[in-house]
Amino acid sequence: MDRDTRFLLASRLSKLRDAVSGERALKETLANTHDNKPAKVYTDALRAYNEAVAFAFKGVEHVAKAGVGKPHATNNRAERLNRTVRERVKVQRGWKSISTPLAEGQRIHYGFVKSHQALDGQTPAQRAGIRLEGQNKWLALLKAALTTPEGTPN
Repeated sequence: MDRDTRFLLASRLSKLRDAVSGERALKETLANTHDNKPAKVYTDALRAYNEAVAFAFKGVEHVAKAGVGKPHATNNRAERLNRTVRERVKVQRGWKSISTPLAEGQRIHYGFVKSHQALDGQTPAQRAGIRLEGQNKWLALLKAALTTPEGTPN
């Protein structure tokens, strides 16, 4: 997640919290950002993140052991996202399989549709400068997906 815009760069479900799963998520982040690496990566104390960050983001500063009560290295935004996802998973069916597309749908909703109080009512996409026209953000996303960059239908 980008710390300034709260834009969720990747979302992966995994059975284990190990270095391989972490590397996959970080590689997905690199793919989604066209290989743009962050200045810093903040993680909690899970040891598997040390290896995953070192492998996927060579040369990037890793701030391990970030936490809610640590003003110099807080992970409040990630913890808030985790709570949002847990609230949604609790009432939604279909999260029983690792291969579910629901995680990607959640990521798209969080970044493009859901307004955030901490962003003054903007979506993370709006804060990042990505504009969707109209009130219905889902419809705007679908129309954008069906249109080429030149504006003609696919």
